[in-house]
Amino acid sequence: MFDKTADNRTLQATGERFIKERLIRRLQSSPETTQSLLGGLGHDAGVLNNPLKPDDTLLVNTDRSGVNKAYKLGLAGGECIGDFAISHAVSDILATGGVPFAVSVALLLPGEATIQLVDEIVDGIQQACAHYGVTLTGGDTKKAEALSLVVTALGKAPVDNLLFRNTPQIGDQLVVSGTLGSMLLGSIVYKRGLQVSDNVRQRLDQALIQQRPPFRLGLAMSGARIAHACTDISDGLQAACRNILSGTNLGIELDEAKIPIHCELRDLASTLSLSPLQLSLAGGDWQFLYSIPEKELTALNTLSKHSGTPLTVIGEVTDTHGIWAKTLDGEQKRLRPIEHDSFSDRVEGKSYFEFLSDPRELFE
Repeated sequence: MFDKTADNRTLQATGERFIKERLIRRLQSSPETTQSLLGGLGHDAGVLNNPLKPDDTLLVNTDRSGVNKAYKLGLAGGECIGDFAISHAVSDILATGGVPFAVSVALLLPGEATIQLVDEIVDGIQQACAHYGVTLTGGDTKKAEALSLVVTALGKAPVDNLLFRNTPQIGDQLVVSGTLGSMLLGSIVYKRGLQVSDNVRQRLDQALIQQRPPFRLGLAMSGARIAHACTDISDGLQAACRNILSGTNLGIELDEAKIPIHCELRDLASTLSLSPLQLSLAGGDWQFLYSIPEKELTALNTLSKHSGTPLTVIGEVTDTHGIWAKTLDGEQKRLRPIEHDSFSDRVEGKSYFEFLSDPRELFE
């Protein structure tokens, strides 16, 4: 059994070789984390027992994540950083109709990070690997100014199970998993120091800490082969809609009244004067958006029940270019083409969240 006694020494004090050897010993003490790895960790490359069948395609995704809000707020230890990094990368494999089976992780660590923090991050990595049933094949550790993790995820899927972003068809129903807006509400409550009920705070904390995609639903949707397209909603609903429309001449009509907000958070949203559309555009909820033929909607109840994830029809794919919304007032309005951008945080002189703060600014 690996000794996880809290160690507050810094990486600068112990050095790179120490932390690499500690990571290898630590990870290999958990057999399920390296379940399909031949020869174990510590070699120049991980040797994975090939899980592909003759008709399988190989899916590859790489994502970088940093220190998440739950850790910054002190709601959870470093475990949430490691868990989120794996979940972040696996989400896109699931959205593409695949089954994840392996990940590799590059840890970029500042010298002042403690051994204890690294141990906690590894705890989160192991927990996520166990949750998704994926093998950790190895990775790298390097010094960096800021802490971040770069995760490459591998998945597999028969060709017929694959789901691409931009292959919707006119008349398809847009179906969203879970609920939206919880991350934004949680951020606002903690930023403003608002007083809320224990039930609401528990719901918000869970949304901030457990940023996992609906794993069982992703697998079920892949196997059902009923969707025409899929993308995750990590960057907000409008960004997801734009992903689905990319390269097409089609449009989307959303029904704001149908956007799912968690029942325990609706009163809070109303108190803050935040509409469902505003909440849905903020991102961070890590749900999926599917484009599904109307004739297949009857199958959704079974998929929802078996996966334990609510599914809600929120709109339709149309032949009218652009993203339109039927507002709570019954008006038909076209959304501005805005979304969170990692490189450019200003649109027409305003930040993305300035647009979200005023419902009138969302529309052309």
